[in-house]
Amino acid sequence: MFKQRLDERGLRALDDIADALASSDRALADKVESALAVENLAAAKWLRAALFEQLGLHGEAAREFEAIPRAQSAEVDAARLTALSRACLATGDWKKAARALRDSTRMGTSYRLLATNARLLMRLERGYKPLLAECAIRRMCRLALLGDATFDLLAPILRVTAFASGIDLVVHCGSYGQHAQEILDPASPLQSFRPEIVLLATGWRSLGLPEESRDSDAAVTQAVLELQALWRQCRERFGAFVIQHNFEVQEATPYGRLSAMLPNGRARLLQRINLGIAEAAAIEPGVAVLDVEQIAGAFGKRRWERPAEWHTARQYPAAVALPELARHQVALVRAVLGLSSKALVLDLDGVLWGGVVGEDGVAGILLGGSGPGEAYREFQRYVKTLGERGVLLAVCSKNNEGDARAPFLSHPERVLRLDDFAAFVANWEQKDENLRRIATDLHIGLDSLVFLDDNPIERDWIRRRMPEVEVPELPTEPAEFLHALDRGRYFEALALTAEDRGRSGSVRTNAARDTLRETSGTLEEYLCGLEMEIDLRPFEEADLPRIVQLIQKTNQFNLTARRHTVAEVHRLADTAGTYTQALRLRDRFGDSGLVGVLIAVRLGDALLVDTWLLSCRVLGRRVPEANFAALCQYAAATGCHLLLGEYHPTPRNALVAEFFGQIGFACIETSPTGVRRYRREVPDAAVFPECFAVQDRTQLAPASRVELR
Repeated sequence: MFKQRLDERGLRALDDIADALASSDRALADKVESALAVENLAAAKWLRAALFEQLGLHGEAAREFEAIPRAQSAEVDAARLTALSRACLATGDWKKAARALRDSTRMGTSYRLLATNARLLMRLERGYKPLLAECAIRRMCRLALLGDATFDLLAPILRVTAFASGIDLVVHCGSYGQHAQEILDPASPLQSFRPEIVLLATGWRSLGLPEESRDSDAAVTQAVLELQALWRQCRERFGAFVIQHNFEVQEATPYGRLSAMLPNGRARLLQRINLGIAEAAAIEPGVAVLDVEQIAGAFGKRRWERPAEWHTARQYPAAVALPELARHQVALVRAVLGLSSKALVLDLDGVLWGGVVGEDGVAGILLGGSGPGEAYREFQRYVKTLGERGVLLAVCSKNNEGDARAPFLSHPERVLRLDDFAAFVANWEQKDENLRRIATDLHIGLDSLVFLDDNPIERDWIRRRMPEVEVPELPTEPAEFLHALDRGRYFEALALTAEDRGRSGSVRTNAARDTLRETSGTLEEYLCGLEMEIDLRPFEEADLPRIVQLIQKTNQFNLTARRHTVAEVHRLADTAGTYTQALRLRDRFGDSGLVGVLIAVRLGDALLVDTWLLSCRVLGRRVPEANFAALCQYAAATGCHLLLGEYHPTPRNALVAEFFGQIGFACIETSPTGVRRYRREVPDAAVFPECFAVQDRTQLAPASRVELR
């Protein structure tokens, strides 16, 4: 009666059967449900769960949906999780409903499924918004969606996709084709909405390019300059970060291939405009380009746009493409908000090579050559490149440690080496315990980890035990591993800094520092033995990408958790009397780069600390004392008598809850939300700890300080 495997079409048929039975003959529905209880096929379980749901037995439906095995397609598994979320929500189990909704959205790719999930999210928010904010939301963000299409279908998909990444996205949808007017009009709704991010979803039609232009240079220049002007208005009027869509080169043209070959052909101009936008955004603060041309090409341009949807509803791209677009948009929003993942944790057997090294030996595993072995090698190359661009790599494997390390030492086809990994844990303990250990060793949160395992049981275990960790579905075919990981866009970044490139090396040098600490008699002996040098500078244009990256990403030593954008950092730094401090640290083991940021604004005869944060990589080395000494010296030199500070509690910054009190501040107020306000007099003398050699350029007179562009 039932097929061995489920598919989307079969699910809809089963749901229709359940609906028909429950609505027409309750006795027959009960009889069918009882008969299905002895069936083990997934289809039978689905029909039984659907019958329970139709009969109003939501608790039983939830248990049955949860019992359906996950060895189905990703889309069927996503549909099962959506059904589970719906049933749990009906029983009031909002936590399980939220978790299932998140996992379903991460897995799902169809517009139908994500639209259903968006409606479920609205129901969740109506009943449990405050509770969701406590356990499922990492950041709230106001985003304006502007452009020359209608966004009624995109906005809900965008919101639920953001929810799956822990973002409560409040979306303002602009009117069709009114993006310039809304940005420029001081009375537009954008003024009161105050977006943190403006997403400019402009399509190729908005440029009005003919099939062949008379003056291609002028057309390209005009298109780029008009967008730049809008970017600057977004920054100046709202302090917003701008995500700019580039332009799809349409597939259908009467010129055919000549459209790209002719110097004035529309396809050629669109390519040039896309390049011009990328170059302009690279030097324009607070702008990132979303490569819609690449996304559309990967998705398939004939599916990306449906002319009927455009002509009848100004829908672009097609509804079927919206989940793919939203996934890329949210990945970039995550990067803007500092929520991109930081570390890739890998199982070994079946992930980095074929076979089981503990049984087959190094010579017997499948790596290199042709077929699957070549696919594993290609995947290792992809992983290694992630490490080279700043993603921390780690191993979490159930294996004997000697066996696990052997392929990285001696296999002739290996791409990854042991020194590519910032952490290497191979034992027989539960993987959730080992992931906690890895996060602790790397000084990052669990929500910064992406865990890759070929075993669906292990994946499900981690999803249940550690919902903060990203756990992608891994296909059975190793040739598809690369695309499965890439699809998640977990490691999206706004820029690639020197600190990113050196991150793995920095983690390794920390091991050498730990060795020095263990052999030093006292803390002071250890700190002096590091031979640390600190360079303090006011903010400079070249350092802005790293400064904003730290502001967005730093969680533990972050006193106010203010997530300033590039535009806001510009505004603060350009305000008269503002003190800015970028701290660089190096020692005998290496250069840690730019690891500290401090911003203080002038309020009469006081300086208020707006932002104070340090990378977790340099904690425990008295660096905050150097921050503070420079701040005090600047305050005294500029006639300030008071220092003011604030501590804004977050789930991640308890480390600094008492910090202001420890450096002589008195708490003068505590708000109902737990925000504490502090003050202290500027000390008569402030000196740097003796363990540092300090070069402090922040004490320059304001007129001679570097101004940001």
